[in-house]
Amino acid sequence: MTSDQSDLFSAEEGDRLKREGMAISRDKRSDELIVARSIAMEHVLRYGEVTADDVGECLDRRGLADCLGPAAGSIFKTKDFEWTGKYVKSARVSNHSRMLRVWRLKGVNNGLT
Repeated sequence: MTSDQSDLFSAEEGDRLKREGMAISRDKRSDELIVARSIAMEHVLRYGEVTADDVGECLDRRGLADCLGPAAGSIFKTKDFEWTGKYVKSARVSNHSRMLRVWRLKGVNNGLT
């Protein structure tokens, strides 16, 4: 096996690169991420659950639709949110109906999940 082949499949290296990329994007968009997380918190407190589309729609109404870029993957990477175990199809056209996780406040069983 050549070194190129051994680097092609490495879960550890993939995880490392993912963490590195997320940290870079978080640092570059920290102010925008604060706004997005605030929107996510408002939404989850009102409706019990939240998705990246919910946050994106609110950002769009504020004229900030694409302000996060890759940092959008860090919206729910906090101690406040946990995945409900559910997925929904994204309504955002550029997402091509990919599946999104549905999030709730950590430790809250609100009966909506």
